[in-house]
Amino acid sequence: MKILRLSIFCTLLSVKLFAQKTISRDTVNLIGLIYTSNGSPATNVIIRARHNMGSFTDENGQFTISGIMVNDTLTISSIKYDELNYYNNGSRLMVIYLPPEKVNDLNSKSPIEVTAVRVSPKTIPTPIGMPVSTGHPYVFVEQEPEFPGGNQALLRYIKINLTYPDKAIENNIEGTVQISFTVQTDGSLNNFSILKGIGYGCDEEILKILAKSPRWKPGIMNGKAVTVNTSVSVKFSLTDK
Repeated sequence: MKILRLSIFCTLLSVKLFAQKTISRDTVNLIGLIYTSNGSPATNVIIRARHNMGSFTDENGQFTISGIMVNDTLTISSIKYDELNYYNNGSRLMVIYLPPEKVNDLNSKSPIEVTAVRVSPKTIPTPIGMPVSTGHPYVFVEQEPEFPGGNQALLRYIKINLTYPDKAIENNIEGTVQISFTVQTDGSLNNFSILKGIGYGCDEEILKILAKSPRWKPGIMNGKAVTVNTSVSVKFSLTDK
């Protein structure tokens, strides 16, 4: 009987050791580096693997996940990117370059519209653009920054303070202006840039109004105020008499 028990024990032990060896062989400790499309470290990006494993990138764009499956697929997500999948083929070090960032437009589905009466026949204008400058504040936040009183209050603020430029009216300029900016931790706005412009004073008019904006409610991450990039779209339209 002792011999039988010893035999069973040895068998179970060998199975257990084999299983541990298999798990060890099929997993790796993964170190990764994630960069934006322009080569800067992508900070505070969420990386998820199977079996509820996950991590965040630090200020250097680096992350670590221990015990990841050798054939696992990493899912990367943040507010600035669509969800992305990257296959890990047994690598212990991955370097990932992300596609260009999305800009979180507060009112992209319903841009603020400004109208004026047309004074000359409609022609096809030649849009005038301006270069874009981008910063690298947080790319993922739990709570988006907000104009005091919300989006409806922002709409009223812009409509009350914005004037359709005479030069744009005279030249039949219409279209949507999209301005990107950073909301700082104290609610102040800076780092303005024109993502989409139509010229003739329209772009500058929106920039001027946003620069005079009251302080916003900052974005929140892990219960703390953080800097966040966002944007606002304003549609300029001319009406016929």
